[in-house]
Amino acid sequence: MKQIEKDIESRSFKKAYLIFGEEDYLVKKYTELLKNNIVDEANAMMNIDIFEGNNCDVNNIIAAGDTAPFFSDYRLIVVSGSGLFKDGRKADTSLMADAVKNIPDGCVYLFTDEKVDKRNSLYKAVKKSGYCCEINYQDNKALVEWVKKESENRLDNNTASYFVRNIGSSMKHLSVELDKLMAYAGDKKITSEDIDTACTKSAEVNIFNMVGAIGNKNTEKALEIYNNMIFEGEEPIGILAMIARQFRLMLQCKYLQTKNNFNTRQIAAELKQRDFVVTGCLSQAKNFKLSSLMKAIEDCAKCDTDIKSGIIAPKLGVELIILKYSK
Repeated sequence: MKQIEKDIESRSFKKAYLIFGEEDYLVKKYTELLKNNIVDEANAMMNIDIFEGNNCDVNNIIAAGDTAPFFSDYRLIVVSGSGLFKDGRKADTSLMADAVKNIPDGCVYLFTDEKVDKRNSLYKAVKKSGYCCEINYQDNKALVEWVKKESENRLDNNTASYFVRNIGSSMKHLSVELDKLMAYAGDKKITSEDIDTACTKSAEVNIFNMVGAIGNKNTEKALEIYNNMIFEGEEPIGILAMIARQFRLMLQCKYLQTKNNFNTRQIAAELKQRDFVVTGCLSQAKNFKLSSLMKAIEDCAKCDTDIKSGIIAPKLGVELIILKYSK
């Protein structure tokens, strides 16, 4: 990302860019930054060509790139979600890769995608001719700093951390909830109470809190969270899947800690989870034996089968799981 910012600042652009990764919010942000800076708004209509989807014609893309810029330093070709960086369009990928190796002066290709195969010939061509920028989910520290900056420091470090823990790691969702929060709080300093009142907590956070209540034998709290999720439109079968996933994560974390003597960072690396997720799972897992967690996962699987077979109503089936493990 810093390389893109550096290129924009110096007004010296590479001939090809690929921006991809899990964090859709930042992928779109940096795509727009490049788009708006390579060609100014006054000349955009004549000098920007946009191709979207996996049905876009590679010959048309290449022809657009071979067209000289019109009253502009650059001509920009934006190609989004083309599928050219994965298996499935081998001939088109090869043709596009050859074109990227011979980009005419004054032309910039800007590719964006969610996932790419780094063994792909087009990926290698873009990497050689320009810059590949992979943007995945940001770590907790980066998200907290981003929230503080976006709020103009109306959230202090502790409150921003509380906000991220409760809203989730998606920057798109964080942005939406932060706008709501700032509108609610007005000009005053924002508190955790404001977050609880104004924001919609992520489903993952609700599940984490629900399982925490189950482990603490707080049946009333667990059922309250469950019913609130139903009210907000979550389906019982989806909630059950998330409960099972949380139990599974707790089992994996507890097993790696007790049997393999892994620390938090090692567990996070092994399971490809964030450190704070592992810390939370280990804390909750203290209330369960390994055997209880394995039985809970089995019961969730049986409940899922019973619901899909029509043996039990979805809402009741999940309630029975909550009641069984919170008493």
